[in-house]
Amino acid sequence: MLYNEIRKKAEKKVQAKLAFYICSIVFAFTSVILLMLSYYLPSVAHWLRLPIPVFIMVLGVLYLTAFGMPFTGTHGEDWQEEEIQKEMLKLYRQRKGELPPFEDLPESEVLKLKELEELEQKWNRDEDFV
Repeated sequence: MLYNEIRKKAEKKVQAKLAFYICSIVFAFTSVILLMLSYYLPSVAHWLRLPIPVFIMVLGVLYLTAFGMPFTGTHGEDWQEEEIQKEMLKLYRQRKGELPPFEDLPESEVLKLKELEELEQKWNRDEDFV
């Protein structure tokens, strides 16, 4: 169904954002360690500093694939579910224009309210509305 498809895409985007956060923490920690080692071992300092620009490039690619990472200040399951809902809403709005007209939908895809059905039956009886 449309909901499941949109949810899967939203979950994929949220996982990309989470991967960016994890990689940035790991790369920052590793870079600090490498910089400390290069300070204490000046003879190989150049080789120890070499991976840092590579880390920055990888983080840039991860950032672009995740379409930006606004820092929300909250982490954990609540943050992930909130991000999934945001991504689902974005994808739903994008896909809304791609949906077929209401008249072309199959009967299984059309939702009706009980009150609406009663009103339609009442209106179809040619009663006076005034």
